[in-house]
Amino acid sequence: MRLIPIVIAAFGTTAKARASYDLLDARIRDRFPDHEIFWAWSSRMIKERVTDQRQQTISSPYEVLEALSRQHFPWAVVQSLHLLGGHEFIRLVEETGKSPIRTSIGLPLLSSPADYQALCTSLAPLINAHPDQAVLLIGHGTDHPAWCAYPALQYFMRRQFGPRLFVGVIEECVPSSSEVIADLTAAGFKEVCIIPLLLVAGMHFYRDLAGKNKDSWMSLLNRADIRVEIVAQGLSTLPAIGNIFCRHIDDALTIIPEGNRQKEK
Repeated sequence: MRLIPIVIAAFGTTAKARASYDLLDARIRDRFPDHEIFWAWSSRMIKERVTDQRQQTISSPYEVLEALSRQHFPWAVVQSLHLLGGHEFIRLVEETGKSPIRTSIGLPLLSSPADYQALCTSLAPLINAHPDQAVLLIGHGTDHPAWCAYPALQYFMRRQFGPRLFVGVIEECVPSSSEVIADLTAAGFKEVCIIPLLLVAGMHFYRDLAGKNKDSWMSLLNRADIRVEIVAQGLSTLPAIGNIFCRHIDDALTIIPEGNRQKEK
C-alpha cells in the first residue's frame, strides 16, 4: 500500500540558498519515511528562473497534484512553508482547491500560540548568545490582515526574553523600519543583533537586511548610530523549525478520512 503523498510548497529561493531547504527536506523525510515527498515552488517568478540540480523545472503545487492524480492518488497533503497565513498562503489554498485530487493543507509556521512559543524556544540559543544587545527579528512583512502576526510575535518574544526583543519587517508596512529604529533609540540601545525571520537567507537577506544600499536595515541602523551584527542563516537551519512543520503535516494527515490514507500499488 502507498501512503498519502506529501507536497512541500515553498515560496522558492535562488539556487544559492537551496541548501537550507535541503535541511528541512531531510527532517521531513526522516519523520515520514513511508510517505512520498514532493517539492513545489508557489512563486511563479522564482519557479520560472530557478532549476534544480537535475536541471529540471521546479513544478508548481498544481502541477505536482496533477501528476499525482495521474498516479490515481485520491488525496495529498500540501504543507505550506510560508511563515504566516498571508497573501501567498491564500493563493496556495486557492490553487490546490482547483486540483483534480482532494487536498489537506498543512498550516504555515506561525498558526497557533503553540507555534509562537515553539519559535521562541528554537531561537533561545541565538538570542541568549547576545545578552548585552538588542535583538531584532526581521520578517518580510505584509499588508494582508495577517500583518498582526508580527506584533504578536514580539509579545511572545518579550514574555520570554524581556524588552530587548524587537520585531521589524522588510516591506513598508507595520511595524515600519522608522518606528522600530525610533523604539531602539528611545530604549538606549547602541548595538543590535539581527536575526532573519526568513526560512532561507536568500535575496532578501543579502539585499534588504545586510545590503550596502541606503535602504537596507544595516544602512538604516548605522545611520542611527546603532552598530549591527547579523546572524547569516535562515530559520530552516534550526531543527525545531522542521519539527513545527512536521507537526502541521501530522495535523493535515489526521484530517484525511482513515480509509483514504493508503492506496494500492
